[in-house]
Amino acid sequence: MTAMGSELRWAWLLLVVAVISLGPSVSVAEDIPREQHAWGRFAPGSWTRIRVTVESIGENGQKTKRSELVTTRLVAVDEHGVTLQRETVGTAKNDKPQKTKPVTLNWDGTRRDGTRSERVSLGELKILGRSHTCQTHSVTRIIGDTRVTTKSWYSPDTAPYFLKQLIRVGGPKPRHTAREVTRIKATRKVGDKSYPGWEARTVVADPAGRARMLEFHSHLVPGSLVQATGERHDPDSARIGTTTQTLDAFHAVPVTPAP
Repeated sequence: MTAMGSELRWAWLLLVVAVISLGPSVSVAEDIPREQHAWGRFAPGSWTRIRVTVESIGENGQKTKRSELVTTRLVAVDEHGVTLQRETVGTAKNDKPQKTKPVTLNWDGTRRDGTRSERVSLGELKILGRSHTCQTHSVTRIIGDTRVTTKSWYSPDTAPYFLKQLIRVGGPKPRHTAREVTRIKATRKVGDKSYPGWEARTVVADPAGRARMLEFHSHLVPGSLVQATGERHDPDSARIGTTTQTLDAFHAVPVTPAP
């Protein structure tokens, strides 16, 4: 895989992590109010478009850059989660859009496949020195020879509610993802609009290296992601690229109140 191809793969992975909100597994999802989920608080037809710019650094120090627009659409919402579809198109003149098949995800961002087991307990999480009582949801999924363990910290009284998540993938393609809210209340201006929201950090590591993103999210945006910047490092900790993700446009369809 080329350096640019590797960087794009990591950019998409980080974007998927960012736009899928954290939450519990199927059997406890009904206890989570829909309005506390980054996609669930909106109705089908909502979408968000993110401009992803990836700069890779070759062995000779030469830099190459590529930008793409990634649109994620909310296709459906049920009692356990959401169905999303993603479309990607490059910004070059002759680039053609590519759509993925719709994927149905539980509130924790996991697919509805494999054998699942779960455990729920109480825990505590500190953000900027302040403690927050959380429900800690641990979910293990086994799909063939791959084992995925997801641990989420959910605080029903503290927005943005899903405060931290650790995902460990074991098997032929091992990967570890850590995402956590670093500041509960913040404001960010993108273009001519100011967004209220929160700050978060995502780190993804696998045998090929490590990627780190600093993110800003807002409850006003479907999927919540507004802006993110990060770097990619190889196994020897050398910087091999950067990624920026910026909200380009979005359409939020409100949920119709029940009669």
